Parts: sequence; C-alpha cells; structure tokens
Amino acid sequence: MADLTEKIKILSDTIGREHIRTDAETVTQYAVDGMTPTAVIFPKNTNEISAVLKFANQQKLTVLPWGSGSKMAMGNPPKQLDLVVCTKRLNHMLDVDTQNLTITVEAGVKFRDIQARLATHEDRCYLPLEDLTVDAGEFICSDRSHSGCFIPLDPPSSEKATIGGIVAGNASGPRRLLYNLPRDIILGVRFVTSQGDVPGSGGKTVKNVSGYDVSKLLVGSMGSLGIITEMTFRLMPLPEKMETLLFGFNSLSAAHGFVNSILKTKLLPAAIETMNAAAYDHLGFTGAPDFSPDRFVVAISLEAFVPAVDRMEREMRKMAKDNGASASSLFGEHEHLQFWLAVSDQASRLEAEFSNLVRAKANYRISQWKDIFEFADNTLTALKIHHTIQAHSGSGICLINLLMDEGADGLKQKAATFLEELLQLSRKAGGNTVIQNAPTDMKPKLKIWGEIGSDFVAMKLLKKQLDPNGVMSPGRFVGGL
Repeated sequence: MADLTEKIKILSDTIGREHIRTDAETVTQYAVDGMTPTAVIFPKNTNEISAVLKFANQQKLTVLPWGSGSKMAMGNPPKQLDLVVCTKRLNHMLDVDTQNLTITVEAGVKFRDIQARLATHEDRCYLPLEDLTVDAGEFICSDRSHSGCFIPLDPPSSEKATIGGIVAGNASGPRRLLYNLPRDIILGVRFVTSQGDVPGSGGKTVKNVSGYDVSKLLVGSMGSLGIITEMTFRLMPLPEKMETLLFGFNSLSAAHGFVNSILKTKLLPAAIETMNAAAYDHLGFTGAPDFSPDRFVVAISLEAFVPAVDRMEREMRKMAKDNGASASSLFGEHEHLQFWLAVSDQASRLEAEFSNLVRAKANYRISQWKDIFEFADNTLTALKIHHTIQAHSGSGICLINLLMDEGADGLKQKAATFLEELLQLSRKAGGNTVIQNAPTDMKPKLKIWGEIGSDFVAMKLLKKQLDPNGVMSPGRFVGGL
C-alpha cells in the first residue's frame, strides 16, 4: 500500500498534489461494495484524465470512474479497486446552442444544473435557479437567458446525478415513453481509453457519423470501456403546456384496463405510471392527494401544445371513468414538475431510508406488464416483504423496491429466491431483470445483470480491444467484464 501511494505521487506535477487524496477520511467516502481505493483523483479536464489513465495502465492499477456516486450501487463488486477518478471538477457547459438545439457539456455537470440553465424562467425549472452554486462566469452560452429548452430525460436521482453518470448508466425515467432513451438524444461523445487515448465521435448534427457510432457504444457501458469527458446532446423546446393526471383504482385489473385503453389510442402522453399504494405513499411529494383506500394509482404526464394536452385530458378522464376510477386529481405546471421530480428521486430517498434496500428493474413485452406487476405484488405480500412497485406501463419496465432495513437478515434468502423467479418470468416474457441496488453481502447470490445474452461475445471483444489490461472497472459489468 505504501509503495502504491509513493507511485501515485508521480501524478502530482500534472494533477496537483491537492487534487490527489490518499487520506482515510476521503478514500472511505469513495468505497464501493466494501472496497476502499488507495487514492481518489480529481482531474479538471480531458488531458489530466488521459495522464491518469496512462499512468494506471502502465502500473497495472485498476480505475473506477465516479461522478456524484448516485449509480455506484449498480453492478457487481469490483475485482480490484486501486484508484477512483472523480469528475466533479469537469463541471463546465462548453457550448449551449439553442438556435440549433444542441448542448455540449463536461461529464461532471449535474443534470439539474443543465436543466435550470436551459429553462426560460425560474418557475419552469426542475429546481430553483437560486439553488445553483456554480459560478456563471465558468459557462460559455450563446443564448442562456431565454433558451427555453431542456434535455428530454428524467433519470433517477436527477437532483444529484451528473450527466456523465446518467450516460454511463443509461439512466432513464417514466417519460422515456415520449422522449426515448439517452442513446436517442446523444449526438457526440469524447472519452479517454484505458491507455490514455482520446477518441471522439459524432458532433452537433444528427447525421454526423460514418462507420461505428462510438457515442452509442458508451451509453450504458458503466465505465468499463473508458471515462467519458464530454458529450453533445439534442435539445427540445419546453412544452407549451404540462400537467399531470392522477387516478385511483381499487384493483389492478381496473388500472390495467384503463392503461390498455390509452395504449390502443393515438394519444401521446409523456408517461404512464402504475403504482401500488406503497410506491405512491413513498413518493415524498407533499402535494399528493390521499387516494386511500385505493390500492393502485395511475399517474399520467401530459406535455405538448395546449390543444393536444386539453384533448388528452378530456379523453383520458372519460376512459378512467369507464374503467372504474374511484378518485382523480390534476396538477398544473409547477406541481407537475415537482411531482415527476419526486418520482425520479424516489430511489435515492428509499436507499437512504432502508439500509438493506434491494431494487430490481424488470423488462418484458409491454403486453405483459400486468402479469409481472401482479406476480411481484402477490409474491412479496405472501413473503411479508414490504415493497413498492412502479410500472412504466407503456414502456415494458417495472421497478420493484424491497424495503428491508437493518433487521431484515432473515428475509434476504426469501428475497433472493423471489428475484430469481422474477428473472425467469421476465425471460419468458422476452426480457430480463437487472438488480440496480442490493446489499454487498447479497450480491454474490444474485444475477446482478440477469441472464447473459448472445451479444456477450461481442462485448468481450470490445472490452479486450479498448481495455486490454482490464484496468477499467474490472468485474463490475455484465459477465464480470
């Protein structure tokens, strides 16, 4: 350990001694699954990251990228952990081109800061502008004050997450139904390979790539191929009108019938979320109406031009009534934004509240969302494991949180058995199940990334090509890559 600490000092001239931390107080804050790094390095730009990775590759030291830490519970425990490279100093918005609806940012910029800077007025921000702490002088913007745009994503932990972590984790939320995934809006990327090379791909136009699109390759790579330093995204104008409809139902069958009625139309809501009562109660949104004793809530996000939103609201209210909705509520723009922020940040709140939280993300054919939901709810209720279930009902995704605290050791084996059954059911439904959060002692018993598919051969070849010495996040990705 002492020898390794001495070697790391070689980087002091490049990075600055104050930005290389080896003290116990700092490194313990960057532990992953019980493993503590020898050093945490805080580079300020792509060139400094390149120098760090060249050094690590030469010394055969493993490296784990770290943004804000919001995605570090994902993945297998690392096989080895020597260095953590934190991107918090890469916090610049390099180019905001609202006329061409693009933005280029460094990896360490917080997502909420981007959305706030893009918004036209304070009351259209996802978080208040006065909460920002970054010096405005650090930003180069072509039309910041009246841009009226946003990045069409609502990832989990959106208040805390960095844009680099969102891309590396392929994080998306309920409004993927309308806005799609990170890979659909990323136009270009700059990253550093394990050998210190700095490739770039894409640019500020949609048709900007000939051959392989490396920018799409890095989405969801979890730091296994290199460290993303800069990204260019496609923007969208803020919707003319935004509102949220909430409906309470006494049975899952009634909620399912309502959702299916929507999906059979040509209406285009931004999100359709079906929650059990526990998921709704744990939103942490103070303005949410009390729907008890209803057991299920369907939340619908409407974001479009005024006539389209008014039409969708009118027709969905009728469909909800026809399917037996027992209660309803409507949120205007301000409450709408706050509600969906609460939805996106639910995972962070639950993780802080339940020390043994297990979070599973099941995917499947959209037509079978009710079967997955019903199986999970009935099985966990029978096992007496408190849980929340939230289905992206139009996207074929279901998020299941097992709310286990410090006294839940006796439930862990039951939970592991349930998760294996959920995985097999998801596979039969044409999908998979990924464990997004679990206690470290449970991870060896779980298939964190679900079943490995036929694309694993290609993934191994890419890993070998870009990271021949296995320096980047060893063991954390699919199949132990």
